[in-house]
Amino acid sequence: MKYKLFGFMVTLLLLLANIASASACSVSQYQTAVPESLRR
Repeated sequence: MKYKLFGFMVTLLLLLANIASASACSVSQYQTAVPESLRR
């Protein structure tokens, strides 16, 4: 019983970590236009 609960908690925490990292990646993918003066 203890191992089933542990496995469930690990699965739940991995799911939450995956959701958190995916949402952070979608926010950081926005890139503004670089001004001509800063381009090489």
